[in-house]
Amino acid sequence: MNYLKFMALLSILFLAACSSESEAAAEATEAEAENTETEEMGPPYTEYMTCTPGADFSDATVTAMVDEWNDFEFADGFFYAAGHAPVQSASLGGENVVYWQLWWESKEASDAGWADWATNSEAEAWSAKHSSVMTCDGEGRRAYDFYWPMGEEANWNGPNQWVTYAHYCKFNGEDGLDLLRSAVGAFNEFTLSADNPEPFAYSVIFHNGENPEPYTDYDFFWMNYYENHADAETSYARFAENGSEVQAMFDASATCEGPNASDSYQFYPDPDDEA
Repeated sequence: MNYLKFMALLSILFLAACSSESEAAAEATEAEAENTETEEMGPPYTEYMTCTPGADFSDATVTAMVDEWNDFEFADGFFYAAGHAPVQSASLGGENVVYWQLWWESKEASDAGWADWATNSEAEAWSAKHSSVMTCDGEGRRAYDFYWPMGEEANWNGPNQWVTYAHYCKFNGEDGLDLLRSAVGAFNEFTLSADNPEPFAYSVIFHNGENPEPYTDYDFFWMNYYENHADAETSYARFAENGSEVQAMFDASATCEGPNASDSYQFYPDPDDEA
């Protein structure tokens, strides 16, 4: 399936419960068909590994490490990877750690890919070679379902470097998810009608299976993406001034911490191939 269509369908899956009865019959039929396709496919499966920088950690050594990693032949169903370096020294994973994030079409694809990786002697040699740069907790990776609620309407060109502003959220009650869907619909309308110049996108991720503490202290994670920190500051200030009604809908759904900023980098597909 085309990747952009894949991401667009995610918005339909996430917002399905927000559909109005007054929608035109033709639109409802199309949404139902696309939603059925999405339900069968399911949301992408994303994993986070906590990585500990070593004595040789630097931009140059990490780039070399990732460049060599991109020379591997990856398993079917794997389609994206990124690295995240928190701006603050402390994050949920501990002090002075970074994160490696993987995206798969499904958990089954991930399980098969990791099984192949575990028996790959070249992968073991690569890990050993770069252990002084960074070591990652692959066995302790955390699993989530990944949603991209604005789909193709997001003002986002997929830069290979960006910033991520994360909010850690816990539902206020049993109706939290339904209220969140409504808030997401309102937020999308607010954002698209504002037609702001800064590139922006966001995702919402939910636990898939058992994740460790302190991550399980939260029900979901909201990730805002901007091209740089100046754009993020401008966007947050604008929303604080103009988005109070939408914010009230979010506040009714969940209590969130943040934002927690990271510098983010595309690892795969290889950015060098897209230059």
